[in-house]
Amino acid sequence: MLKPEAQQVLTGLVTPIEADGPGFTHPPRWWAVVAVLLWTIAPVCIVYGGWVGLVEAFLIGGFGAHLMRRHRRWVGTARRA
Repeated sequence: MLKPEAQQVLTGLVTPIEADGPGFTHPPRWWAVVAVLLWTIAPVCIVYGGWVGLVEAFLIGGFGAHLMRRHRRWVGTARRA
């Protein structure tokens, strides 16, 4: 529990951060985490799986891309930049 004065100072510091960067205050969505994990697993599948691993990596990478495109994460950030 903060004193009212300290709470007011903290609120004054946090409010501009939330207004300027909404992505900073919100955790990543489940689909973004899954897409990154899938892309991290894909090279391992290629190394240890041979040609079957290559097919798996292709499918895994495609599904990760599908998740990102479905939620328009790439499109939105590319147009802002």
